[in-house]
Amino acid sequence: MEHKNRIDCLEIEAWTATNPHEAKALARRFEELDSTLSLEEIAKAYIGHAYADGYCDMGLDRMQLDQMMTNGDMENALRLAWNTSCDNPFNLDALDVLLRIVPEEHEIWKVAAWRFSRLLKAIASTGDGTSILSAFIVTSTRDEFMLMKSMFELQNVTDRHLIVSGTRSFDKYVVTPTHEYPHNEIFFEITPFNTEAP
Repeated sequence: MEHKNRIDCLEIEAWTATNPHEAKALARRFEELDSTLSLEEIAKAYIGHAYADGYCDMGLDRMQLDQMMTNGDMENALRLAWNTSCDNPFNLDALDVLLRIVPEEHEIWKVAAWRFSRLLKAIASTGDGTSILSAFIVTSTRDEFMLMKSMFELQNVTDRHLIVSGTRSFDKYVVTPTHEYPHNEIFFEITPFNTEAP
């Protein structure tokens, strides 16, 4: 099923380039936990952030984080995850770590939970994942796996295929269907970060 009025990442790229102050203001509203933001606005801020000047998502250094956690250095693990989240409030990986290591009653956990939940829902609202015409739009491979794992509880993910169609790029995965995602393939539009497209 193709989504009506579907968000288009190339339109968001153009909007971000011509309206950088508006794009930053939208991202700031997300950072400030503005509960009036719609899922479409959050998705637009998430995708637009990947096209913003100076954007560089080095992501969370998982090897360093895992070493800290193995050594019981939770204070520095928390600092690393929080700093990554502050540098990029759209980093689902950092938010996931914060949700796992910060006690629920702490304010940091509440901030991370709000952002994580709304980001997953916003990404899921960009499509239904059943074809390249209705692919979920993501800004990193980590976000593909975070959506598959956390939103759809897909555990058995195999066979990644890159599909390039004109100026757009997609990842297709073969998956074992679940109640949350009853299909055996899932598609992601990766145009915002794929360097293999023309």
